[in-house]
Amino acid sequence: MLKILFVASQELNFNIFNIIILIGIFQGFVFCFIVFFNNNYKIPSNYFLVFTALALSLNNLQYLVIDIELVEMLYYQFPFEFLIMPMFYIFVDKYLSIKSTKKVIFLILIPFLFGLVFRLIVKLNLEHLSEDVIHVLLTIEEYLSLVFSILMIVIILFKIHNYEKSKLAFDLTELKAKTKWLKQALIIGVIVCISWLIVIKESIARFEKDLSTYYPLWIIISVLVYWIVYKGLIETRVLNQRMGIRNDILKSLPSKPKSLQINDNLFLEIENEIVSKKLYLNPNLNLELIAEKFGISVSYLSKLVNSSANQSFTDFINKLRIEEAKKMLINPDFKNYTIEAVGYESGFNSKSNFYAAFKKETQKTPSSFRSNQ
Repeated sequence: MLKILFVASQELNFNIFNIIILIGIFQGFVFCFIVFFNNNYKIPSNYFLVFTALALSLNNLQYLVIDIELVEMLYYQFPFEFLIMPMFYIFVDKYLSIKSTKKVIFLILIPFLFGLVFRLIVKLNLEHLSEDVIHVLLTIEEYLSLVFSILMIVIILFKIHNYEKSKLAFDLTELKAKTKWLKQALIIGVIVCISWLIVIKESIARFEKDLSTYYPLWIIISVLVYWIVYKGLIETRVLNQRMGIRNDILKSLPSKPKSLQINDNLFLEIENEIVSKKLYLNPNLNLELIAEKFGISVSYLSKLVNSSANQSFTDFINKLRIEEAKKMLINPDFKNYTIEAVGYESGFNSKSNFYAAFKKETQKTPSSFRSNQ
């Protein structure tokens, strides 16, 4: 059996790089299967995440079959490179709950449609076009697809920037999605584009016998597939769980919060405001925000909290957050929710900060606290 595989690999020009690339392609199909058949990941935005990964994987697959010599030059490949960024654009829209118009969606899909028509024309006229003419046309198309990808990355980054800018102020009724991982994925995308440009300057894959110059690019794309899907599935699931938790929190808020009445017992007024309106759920809550709300100085507020609560403002707020987290961790409705989702909806800005504060307050990790209930 091993001998047969060895002979086959020799005949098909298989090498270690092909195997790595093939694994990357395979994982794209596996992630697709997971999303469509696992109820935990059946979220609308995830479908477009999978379409992005499939476009990347299928694009790699087309070049791989040339490299291993299963087929000869593919003059009429599907232009999946024009489909990658539009699918990711729609995913970002749905993940951030932004609605793009149908006109915008159509516009970003036009290059793919033109690519299909172009490939069809080339296929139908292979006998009438010289190889030099086809080479020039496909080279132009390759550069256009690269420029289009870079333009889409810039547009998506701009969209993320506007989203972050609109969510600077904390609002309990609006959930802010994590965007750091999106930017990291786009940075990998920039690296892909740079590698792509270097390769294009050296050769065009459809006309080369030796495609080894494409190996680094294809491997980076395989990493990108893994990153955006693996990380994306986790982040969308956490975000979906946070929505469930946030809705539960909003239901518990009093319909008519007490109005502020500054009296001699100022600390109780401040504590009541923070607790009743759940201000501690704001991960950016600080002394400045509370001091401004009550019209007092930051130094006075700090001394007031220290003397009345016998702890620092940070410890005072974290204690309230931990109490909120403990309620969620023992709530049977949230038993299948991730620790990360609970941490974010308790007011912490990262999983590590949540673990550290929880361990400091309870001498247990959130996981062990939940399992002992």
